[in-house]
Amino acid sequence: MLLLDFQSRFYQNPCSKVEQKQSQSLPYPTHLILRPHVHGDVSLYSVDINQLNTQTTPSTLTAKPLNLQEPFLSILGSSNGLVLAKPTAIEEKRELVVYLVNPTTKKTLKLPVKRRTDTYGFGYDYSTDDYKVISLPRSDFDTEFVRVYSLRNNSWRNLRNPPNQLHDYCSPHSGVFFNNNLHFIVGGGHLRIAIAAFNLTDEEFHIIKFPKSIKFAYNSCVQLFALGEKLAAITCVWLPGHAFVNELWVMEEYGVRESWEKLCIFQIGDEVTMGMMKHYLNSIVPDYEFYAKVGNQDMLVGNSDVDKIYTYNIDERRCTSVSFEGCHEDFIVIGTYVESLESPERFC
Repeated sequence: MLLLDFQSRFYQNPCSKVEQKQSQSLPYPTHLILRPHVHGDVSLYSVDINQLNTQTTPSTLTAKPLNLQEPFLSILGSSNGLVLAKPTAIEEKRELVVYLVNPTTKKTLKLPVKRRTDTYGFGYDYSTDDYKVISLPRSDFDTEFVRVYSLRNNSWRNLRNPPNQLHDYCSPHSGVFFNNNLHFIVGGGHLRIAIAAFNLTDEEFHIIKFPKSIKFAYNSCVQLFALGEKLAAITCVWLPGHAFVNELWVMEEYGVRESWEKLCIFQIGDEVTMGMMKHYLNSIVPDYEFYAKVGNQDMLVGNSDVDKIYTYNIDERRCTSVSFEGCHEDFIVIGTYVESLESPERFC
């Protein structure tokens, strides 16, 4: 079964406002972006995950060089084929910016920012046909606490009165765009871990709570993502007698706390010959990354610390390793995107 065989090769410009209102789900990612895990190497590679066939063990994907105008270190968000990217350390010393890039067309736009250490989110507001960036500091010592950038207006503005949870803790993980909202992990300390959802249209936050049954190990080991047309999370929890384990949760009805459903507990150590889970059984904070949905029941997951990627079948608890050719054997997956002709300079 090939990934995304129901989609056209190139995603054109964003849907019309009417189409978006009817279906706010976005195209699944079709490509990974890899960066060599080598000091000083700023080259980037693109991997078409439509190559992936889950019936082959192991699967080998071909990586092709991404010859971009400006190399970047990491991806802070992705929407409609555009990615928000953090520049390399060398570039950051020259100017305080982030990049808005289309990896398909290679077009790049620089956006000025105020702080290097912020947590970012990036998404497309269907109601105003605008791309927006949100910038959250990781502490509450800055008076300009939350900032929003509009690509259409080419300007930043400050927001006041964010939720109390943002003052206590904001995860360094970038915001996850889903259902016209950017989602951030917040809380910790004296406040229970929750999700702060920022609506791109009314530019207001609302809090989405996790089930009371989740016993979080640490506030930094929760990863949010869109699994199909549902908001999902991989959590690191403490189970007596089992040390730290990972659970996959899906919110069946968006925004309804009671609709969270636990699909599975990650138990893949004995099935992965490379010892992915074994590496984590004694680790304080297991940290799985979700990259893409594969078919109906498979997920493309991995962890940059061990430079390994796997497809994980939810129903069968089956894991299949994925390898790459055409790039350095030590790599980091820094993000995903969908092929698109959308231009970051559309409003310029």
